[in-house]
Amino acid sequence: MNKITALIIFVGMMLYSHAAISVEFSPLNTLSKLTQGDEIIELLNSKTIEAEDKRRKLAELITVKQAKTSPYYAFAYYRILHDIELSNGAPKLAERAIENLATVAKIHDQAWLIAEAKMWQATFAAKESRVEDGFTLIDDAIELSKEANFTHLTGRAYNVKAALFFFQSQYYSALEYYLSALDIFILQREDPYVSKVLSNVSLIYLEIEEWDKAWQANMNALEHVDKYGGSYEQLSVFNNNSAFILERLDRVDESEPYLIAARENAALSGNLRVQLNVQIAWINYYLATEQYLFAGKISRQCVANASEYQYKVFEADCSRMLAKSLVNQGKIAEGLSALDVSKSYYQEINNQSGLADMFNTYALAYEALGDFETALAHQRRSNEESKSLLFDKRGKMLLNLTESYKEKYREQEVALLKAENDAHEARLAEQTIREKFLCFFILVAVISISLLIKKRYWLENDNKNLQTSNLELYKQSNVDALTGLYNRRYFLDFLAQQQAAGVNTQMCLAIIDIDHFKAVNDTYGHDIGDEVLIKVGQIIQKNIREQDLLVRWGGEEFVLSLSWSASSCVVTVIELQRRFERVRKAIANTPISAGKQVLNLTVSIGVGKRLNASLLKDCWQGVLEGADKALYRAKAQGRDKVVLVEQFKNIDRKS
Repeated sequence: MNKITALIIFVGMMLYSHAAISVEFSPLNTLSKLTQGDEIIELLNSKTIEAEDKRRKLAELITVKQAKTSPYYAFAYYRILHDIELSNGAPKLAERAIENLATVAKIHDQAWLIAEAKMWQATFAAKESRVEDGFTLIDDAIELSKEANFTHLTGRAYNVKAALFFFQSQYYSALEYYLSALDIFILQREDPYVSKVLSNVSLIYLEIEEWDKAWQANMNALEHVDKYGGSYEQLSVFNNNSAFILERLDRVDESEPYLIAARENAALSGNLRVQLNVQIAWINYYLATEQYLFAGKISRQCVANASEYQYKVFEADCSRMLAKSLVNQGKIAEGLSALDVSKSYYQEINNQSGLADMFNTYALAYEALGDFETALAHQRRSNEESKSLLFDKRGKMLLNLTESYKEKYREQEVALLKAENDAHEARLAEQTIREKFLCFFILVAVISISLLIKKRYWLENDNKNLQTSNLELYKQSNVDALTGLYNRRYFLDFLAQQQAAGVNTQMCLAIIDIDHFKAVNDTYGHDIGDEVLIKVGQIIQKNIREQDLLVRWGGEEFVLSLSWSASSCVVTVIELQRRFERVRKAIANTPISAGKQVLNLTVSIGVGKRLNASLLKDCWQGVLEGADKALYRAKAQGRDKVVLVEQFKNIDRKS
């Protein structure tokens, strides 16, 4: 009997210990128990108190000595001081507050506080274009926050890491981290970071020129702020984004109210970086409405402010837009000088979109001077940067952002409901434990004995369920939902498998693009377009070998991988041409029934260079880039063509 009692107590202690460990850490829980803790938390969360009033209130609540001797007071004190200095337009003082926070964290050897400081230091690194430093700091912050189970900080760090990827035009990676942050924040509906992340998602759509989707994501962010409240900074940023999106939707005449709201909230926030963003938005507005004098005036202010605080990205953007206004006013020499400033910064931070527009402005300036040869050279540079940026975006946005974003949001809603149910059940369980503590342990003992008896049965049942879940997960992860073809995830696994085959296997990648597919969607609707995609995929599949792989790449594009044994046969360029011509002709000669329509369609095919399978996994993006260039040439030759990159490279060398 004593042994049974000891076992029950032991099991209960283990369960209690596990529950304690799984509770998320938050410094606010401890801070609320300290002297004036609730008032400190209220001041920390407040976004509307004037800076100097906030400074006075902070001095009343926390002394400098307390901030240096208590990690929890330090967390609040330096965070609040950081916000005050930003509101006063003093980013260097704000950064110094975070440095002091880092010093206190190291003295007390508190991993969670070190992580907090590193996260904020990473944001300053991002603003100052120190991207590599930013990644190092934020990776440290993520690791430390996870060790401390400081989940909210992990989410904020994901948001900063996404921003760093965004600054490098790595949009797919940025989206992944934004959605990971949303996973954490959405569990608390009123969390202001929900609207921040939603707005950041809209910025990704802006960069890839999906204006309607950008507008919807930004409106979601504004709706969240309207419902749950937000800071002046958030209101400014979201209104600013609205104006920018309207400009890209050719609705610039509707953007002025949003710009005014953005400017008013930026002034109330006191945040210089937010104010610079607003200035850039106004410059874009004046350029779009051909008010070049106003654009030039604000551009000069923007350049001066950005230069003073060494915000290189802003200085480059404002210099480029200043040049535009000057060139349009006929002040070509001044415009060229401004372009030279932006060029040095853009090349330093490798901003392709900025470089493309900058070279285009150079071309306009030299054209105005009558130097058409130099103008043409700069226009070519602009086209090269634009083309490189386009392929970079295509390569990095392999995932359909719309579906991923919607699916992620649906998952978050389900998780939110589950979390609320779990929280309700936890409260009931806590009450039951208080009232019937002894009964609980007896129940644990009974359940433990039952589990031992039924263990075999449960394991078998769980294995069956796991197999079913794994099969379903495999399909969702590796198969395109529309066409039933494999997707990019499977394609990467396939390359890894082929690499293991060694040098005796040769491979070739090609991009297949349906000609005039946009016209199909525009004329007959997206339902017919979807049927066309399915039928085209089926035709291609019927005209390739079993060992060949067809992948739905996105939109109207497919990627086809051919492989063959180098030891058994030699596949020449002519043989490759024949194989892909077979696919092209099969589609051209097969009427496609979609709904009530019978369509005669063609495809253009760009074929990349041949490589050993052992090499392709590490350089497939380069091979696809070559295939994309070949596809572009096929389109230029009138479509319904097969072009091999090896063919036109040989022609170029001969010429």
